[in-house]
Amino acid sequence: MATIPPHPRLKDVENAANFMALVQDNFEVLAADTAKREGTYQNGSPTTVIGPPTSGTHVFDEFWRDTLGGGWVCTVAGTPGTWKQVKAAAVTADPASGTIPTGYLVWNVADGAVKRHAGSYSWEITVGAGTAAKVGFHGATPTAQRANANQAAATDLATVITLANELRAALVEKGLIKGSI
Repeated sequence: MATIPPHPRLKDVENAANFMALVQDNFEVLAADTAKREGTYQNGSPTTVIGPPTSGTHVFDEFWRDTLGGGWVCTVAGTPGTWKQVKAAAVTADPASGTIPTGYLVWNVADGAVKRHAGSYSWEITVGAGTAAKVGFHGATPTAQRANANQAAATDLATVITLANELRAALVEKGLIKGSI
């Protein structure tokens, strides 16, 4: 069975002369690690790695927080192990520097979008709130927008029926409802 390596910043309280002071110091370290969302410490300093660790021996179910605050869990122990991202990094702007693994998830708090790194500093929008972050339907033939007088408000029954049939056909075409065109 693998053993969990000791925390690099926690002090050993066994047989401590000033037990309460050491416990307080350890509490502050743990609070910083959890509440302040600092990166996982390596050799006494927060990591500068974006994504999971790329070196060192890690154990199953170990937690890793990268420099942007993304959370990772080790799913297969090893050197460096196999990792799964379990928490998107909260950022105010899409990262545009550093080595970012493909598939890395960020939550851009400025535009409300959850984005996936597609490589070469290109970000795919997964789900979002902003205009640029709307969900699209792909793989279906685009529906042409009505033009000119066709955009006028429907004022009689025949126009309303025509519009309803066009909307239904578009929904069927996009696969949102069942039916035939």
